[in-house]
Amino acid sequence: MNFFDLNAWLGVWPFRSLRDNTPQTLLARLQRAGIKAAAVSQIEAALHRNVQPANEKLAEAVEPFEKQLFPQATINPRFPGWEEHLRHCHEVLGMKGVRLFPVYHDFAADGIEARRVVGACAERGLIVVMPHRLEDARQRHWMDPGQTLDLNQVANLIEAVPGVTIAVTNARGIMGSALWQRQELRKKNWFFDLSLAEVHYVLHKDVNRMRELADFIDEGGADHLVFGTHTPFSYPSAARVKAAVLPVEPETLKKICWGRANQLMRLGMPE
Repeated sequence: MNFFDLNAWLGVWPFRSLRDNTPQTLLARLQRAGIKAAAVSQIEAALHRNVQPANEKLAEAVEPFEKQLFPQATINPRFPGWEEHLRHCHEVLGMKGVRLFPVYHDFAADGIEARRVVGACAERGLIVVMPHRLEDARQRHWMDPGQTLDLNQVANLIEAVPGVTIAVTNARGIMGSALWQRQELRKKNWFFDLSLAEVHYVLHKDVNRMRELADFIDEGGADHLVFGTHTPFSYPSAARVKAAVLPVEPETLKKICWGRANQLMRLGMPE
């Protein structure tokens, strides 16, 4: 089975070392875990006001690896001229999606800035990826805000913007989230990735209690799952293990691990 990682990063994180994180080393990590391709963004863009230099750096870095690494632009809707950044990243640099950081760029996920940029992405057919967190707040540096994305705001955003496609990465508490609890949103195009989704903390005590993802799937949530690793913050093999124990049919697993991201990013890659 092929695996496409919707949640990988290049670059540096100022608060701790992530080892050498170049396209070559990223691909080596992914390939050791049996992962064929990935969507990538530049980590440091989350902390930049003007994100466009980081986007340009990303595009240059992945150009030699166009069949394996697919760039997603970071857009800061509070920075003047973000519309031109979006146009340039999509039309000139050929980026396949957009990542937004409401926590780090200080805007509400359901506010006017978010609605404008997400609406613009919907018009262009671009998936929007919004990390629930980058690091666990318990280990955050004092300069890191250490907050998580408000999933109720994300639910409001999805309801407010027609045609939007949103993937929330690095999230936990899927079953209790507003995205799942609001029944009217269950047919909308939103997704969680596997990277930090909880199987169950007491798995080592009782295999029958690994219920977070299983309950989500039992209630129909399999259509809202995609494969993602959050590498290099997390080990890519952890997401592979979660995929291996998902209680789904083989065809559904193929969609989660490859086909869904391929379709959402309009890559047209063979399975």
